[in-house]
Amino acid sequence: MQNDPRLPFYFYHRLGNVKVAEHWHQGIEINCLVKGRDLRFAVNGHTFHFNSGDVWVVNRNLIHSSSGEKGDWEYFGLIIDDDFLVSEFPPSKNWNLNLLGQKSIADPEAYACLVGEVKKIDELMLRPFTEVGRLKILSHFFNVIVLLDQFFNEEEKGESPLETGLVNEVITFIQDNFARDLSAESISRHFHISQMTLNK
Repeated sequence: MQNDPRLPFYFYHRLGNVKVAEHWHQGIEINCLVKGRDLRFAVNGHTFHFNSGDVWVVNRNLIHSSSGEKGDWEYFGLIIDDDFLVSEFPPSKNWNLNLLGQKSIADPEAYACLVGEVKKIDELMLRPFTEVGRLKILSHFFNVIVLLDQFFNEEEKGESPLETGLVNEVITFIQDNFARDLSAESISRHFHISQMTLNK
């Protein structure tokens, strides 16, 4: 994982190894499989299969992992800094992005544009970093934000602002107290909710 404080995202580029353990983060993650077949990507218990050329997005706070048979793999991704995204583009706070590879798309032209922009970011990130290069990266990055908002954003369904607020409060609490001995029981007690509500 690489990060430059002058860029609003974390970046990674992997060769060979596609096994990534379950994890989650607040930032939206964008992935691209450059080379390889049948990469298994699990999101909140649902497994999706991606092949060379697929781009997919993981929304905020979703547990996800990846795996694949040993082979010649290449894939990369970026995790957008959530504070930056929301401060620069407040409507993104309510994003519910739906992009799970080529098979999921409704607009092939928008998808092709997005793939092109994401691949340009990867290409530029692998070069020596310069100030001009940083500006080029940012230009492609902001195009990605526009494309995601215009073509791959669905309205939130069935979640009230109160529920969204509670999710964010719980996540912040866990981040602030990760060094303590936390359990589902102690967290639900702290927020005066049942463990069933916490799990949901």
